[in-house]
Amino acid sequence: MSHTYQHNPVHIVFSTKDRRKLIPKESKARLWAYLAGVCKKQRIFVHEIGGMEDHLHMLIQIPLTLAFSDAMQEIKTAHPGGWGAISLGSAGSGSSV
Repeated sequence: MSHTYQHNPVHIVFSTKDRRKLIPKESKARLWAYLAGVCKKQRIFVHEIGGMEDHLHMLIQIPLTLAFSDAMQEIKTAHPGGWGAISLGSAGSGSSV
């Protein structure tokens, strides 16, 4: 009997524009949870999410049925106001993360 096992974790780093410190410490947990929810909706397994005021790290596992580029597109464009709106707590704030 043949078995296939796929384990391909991907480490992704997103930076704020010009590495400005736009992610307040108070908002990190909310932003990480939001991103985890976006991934879960796309069936992307999240190993870990974390970061600092000017960047974030994601260790994820993309399913074989989803192209890497499509996964990144979904994560980056999931919120119409941008991630800054989530981390700053106001929708459509115009801040880009």
